[in-house]
Amino acid sequence: MSSEKDDLRRIRALSAQLHQHNFRYYILDDPQISDAKYDRLLRDLQALEQRYPDAVHAESPTQKVGAEWRPEDFVADRLPPVQHGVPMLSLENAMGTDDAVKWIDRVRRGLELEDGDANPPLTIEYKFDGVAVSILYEDGVLVRGATRGDGLTGEEVTGNVRTIRSVPQQLDDQHPPARIELRGEAILKHADFDALNQSRSAEEGLFANPRNAAAGTLRQLDPRISAKRPLDVFIYGVGDQQGIDLSSQQQLVDRLPRWGFLASPFLRSVNSTEQLLEIYQEVLDSREDLPFDIDGLVIKVEGAKLREQLGVRARSPRWAIALKFPPRQETTRLLDIQVQVGRTGALTPVAHLEPVVVGGVTVSRAGLHNPKEIDRKGLKIGDQVVVQRAGDVIPQVVKPIESLRDGTEKEYHFPEQCPACFQRVWCPEGEVIPHCQNLQCPAQVRGRIEHFASRRALDIDGLGEKLIDQLVTEGLVKTPSDLYRLDVDAVAALERMAQKSAENLIAALEQTKERPFARLLHALGIRHVGERVAELIVEHYRDIDSLLAADADQIEAIDEVGPAIAASLVDFFSREPVLQEIEALRQAGVQLKAQGPARPLDENAPLANMTVVITGILPNLSRDQAKDLVSRNGGKITSSVSKNTSLLVAGEKAGSKREKAEKLGVEVIDEAELIRRIDESTDPSGS
Repeated sequence: MSSEKDDLRRIRALSAQLHQHNFRYYILDDPQISDAKYDRLLRDLQALEQRYPDAVHAESPTQKVGAEWRPEDFVADRLPPVQHGVPMLSLENAMGTDDAVKWIDRVRRGLELEDGDANPPLTIEYKFDGVAVSILYEDGVLVRGATRGDGLTGEEVTGNVRTIRSVPQQLDDQHPPARIELRGEAILKHADFDALNQSRSAEEGLFANPRNAAAGTLRQLDPRISAKRPLDVFIYGVGDQQGIDLSSQQQLVDRLPRWGFLASPFLRSVNSTEQLLEIYQEVLDSREDLPFDIDGLVIKVEGAKLREQLGVRARSPRWAIALKFPPRQETTRLLDIQVQVGRTGALTPVAHLEPVVVGGVTVSRAGLHNPKEIDRKGLKIGDQVVVQRAGDVIPQVVKPIESLRDGTEKEYHFPEQCPACFQRVWCPEGEVIPHCQNLQCPAQVRGRIEHFASRRALDIDGLGEKLIDQLVTEGLVKTPSDLYRLDVDAVAALERMAQKSAENLIAALEQTKERPFARLLHALGIRHVGERVAELIVEHYRDIDSLLAADADQIEAIDEVGPAIAASLVDFFSREPVLQEIEALRQAGVQLKAQGPARPLDENAPLANMTVVITGILPNLSRDQAKDLVSRNGGKITSSVSKNTSLLVAGEKAGSKREKAEKLGVEVIDEAELIRRIDESTDPSGS
């Protein structure tokens, strides 16, 4: 057990450490640790201060918000300070639902509620992951914008606030309040953030996340720079107010659109713990579909009288709490960068990291996309880096933390030779991904065979990755057509293979010879040609010979087929090894033409001439089954919602596609309605 002396020393050390991180976060906009790690340090300090209350001083990070503005920290042309008439307090954090339940219990005790009494009225809204801003109006006219700073003193950013598209210069109100200070969160939406980072040069560096970019934008000395970065502001609270009484969250949310602000995207009223937990899970599940970042929910006791009864601490109100989500960004060390070779010969760099838990998942590898991305981010082997994981996508390295470099880091140079076959790599003109052009490259061979045998291609039962690896290593298979030349004895002789397993594999291969032509076309692994494109091609070119004879213009004339797809097909079939492979598949007896004539367009089909998008989780149909149902009934499937979309079939967790459809006026139906319309149209009795 640690001694009191050790604990007090730890309090001083944690305080100094947190003050430094506050300065880098709030003042320099250049954090060196993730939000999750900062929260852990702050909670450690809070726990120690609870044990030693006499050690708590007014300057402790637990008693202050952000970083204090000190003139000596700034040069003469920095933003001027602003005193907040009503302190801009921070919120206590609940790091999970258990903490939120404990907070509700404390609120009940603070309000002297008995066990049989109902919970106090609560509101729940998004906790935006941006930067706090105060906007002051006098007689309805915007007169000042300010940052939070340390909660008592911020920085004046009026010129920058005036450039924000969602902040009205004058409240749309015939009788505006004499004075109203609105508090909100300045954010950058995902699309705007991506465009901003793409426009930045290597010298300027990348922003780690939208919050970091919003903070840097709001604190620009030159408002002309801020004007080029499309910030938005969502208002969540009120500071000083005269001539008006916005004493509840619902009153504030109802008033904001009438004044010209963005409407609150999410506000729920709850009065039970169970309902709160359901909403938490609902929002956590749909978090990735939002067009902006949130890092949790804000729970507030509704009503001025109840809030006054609960009161405030030095740093935060007792009547509100931030229920945080699992973090999506962490910091760790970049150990190495290794290159993977795909089935098309594409060379993709992958970051190897010191394992770190991000959003509840241990991450040790992350995608880096291409060599230019590495250069753009300025990564070096040995860097401390910011890593993020959004949803179920492959984790990404966001940026290095250059201020933590100690000189031991090493420059990375992308290889000029393929790491699998050592042939020189080539980068097509106008592209950023290098390729290995050696079709006999073992990495490509494995990838092509795996794709050829995959469930959505020819679906070869019993041919998994391990068996493919053995077949390629032993030299038995170099091309897909080699699979059809395998015999039982050769397969049975492989490690962990028995006679019966070998016989089953040969039988499964024989069955795949009759797979539809469109599936074979997809199985060939042609760049840009997935399942849907393969089906479109086969609707027009019913056999391999007519497709081989087509030129790029003819292929591009097919609806939904663009120039990139057409060029890829023509290039693929112009290669001599590919033509040899086609002939080998023909000799093996593989189906190289569609069965029957092309399906004519039935103008009377239930979904004729309709463009349909399917999103979310349907209750009874898989995504493939739903697509097939739509196609068989005359509909055309597309992946994105646009003004040309006729129907959106939405299941659970439909997310942003549903929101876009509703904005565009596209009809939204569920699975049951889709089936009802088809059945009603095809029922000859009309009943």
